[in-house]
Amino acid sequence: MLAISLTEGAIDIAGLDQQFAHLSLLILPINGLFLPLYYAYISDMVGSKLKGSLLLHFSPSLLILLMILPVALFNSSTIIELFNGDIQGTYFDIWIPIILFSLLAIAIAQASYYIPTCFKLLSNYRILIGEQLSFNEKVSLTWLKVMTSALAIIWCMLIIILLTGELFSEHLLIALHVISALLIISLNIFGLQQVNIFKKLRIDTHKLTNKKTHMSEKEKYQHSSLDQALAEKLCQSTLTFMEKEKPFLNNQLSLTSLANSLDIPPHYLSQVINQITKRNFFEFINGYRVAFAKELLLNSNDTVLKVAMDSGFNSKTTFYKVFKKDVLMSPSEYRQANK
Repeated sequence: MLAISLTEGAIDIAGLDQQFAHLSLLILPINGLFLPLYYAYISDMVGSKLKGSLLLHFSPSLLILLMILPVALFNSSTIIELFNGDIQGTYFDIWIPIILFSLLAIAIAQASYYIPTCFKLLSNYRILIGEQLSFNEKVSLTWLKVMTSALAIIWCMLIIILLTGELFSEHLLIALHVISALLIISLNIFGLQQVNIFKKLRIDTHKLTNKKTHMSEKEKYQHSSLDQALAEKLCQSTLTFMEKEKPFLNNQLSLTSLANSLDIPPHYLSQVINQITKRNFFEFINGYRVAFAKELLLNSNDTVLKVAMDSGFNSKTTFYKVFKKDVLMSPSEYRQANK
């Protein structure tokens, strides 16, 4: 769909749209597929179930496709004249405005539903990362929030074009195609870099539903069979295991893998960490990594990068961010102040 759209954009910019009016016509129902497919893409990336069948999401595009079929029977020049209103005295005088109004209604309805829904899915996923993983490199989908914002801009431009009735407005369409091209390129570049999204680590995040992410602790665990006594016992065994075995040095540590090592259900471990330590899994594990890194900074002459890697971090950037949040100074400043 994106390839067809870019091809049509190149034709518009080259000034050949009158020779390829049928392709421009085909773009009308295709435009109605972008947001549903983008929503399906994000749903798959964050492990969320798609609400409703894909056919249901495609129905507005199918409707527009049926509506433009009578127009598609004409040659290119006639199609251009029909949309410009140069042909009078036919039922197309009414039919073309109906098509344009339907496009406008669909564009507004889709933008109102899909864009906020995509932002919500990405927000929920960020919370799930903190609850399930001890790292966020190559699983963070912050870049998709930027992409979603860009898509919102594109849709606003599309709505403006439809509202003003300038369906073939040169400057707006060129700007629309350029932004769309940048969006497509960015989507591919950043998407292919998310290596861990397509590994088993991604499956771990499926075990918490979107509904649970915004619940309070009381609501989330009100049906849990884990009582206070057992929770404290599990917490103590977890803390002992952390001190002795140092699983936090594994830079790919997840809630599931730690729970398996402790031989307790992952949801029990999550509840223990959340309720007793008042931290999520990401903060809990990285707290140990920071403590280990502080010892290395004071007792070795290793570079900050080596200290970060030896402490279980995947990148210097994450190490600096987490360390500064916990210690209120950078690793270099901490080493200088305490040596």
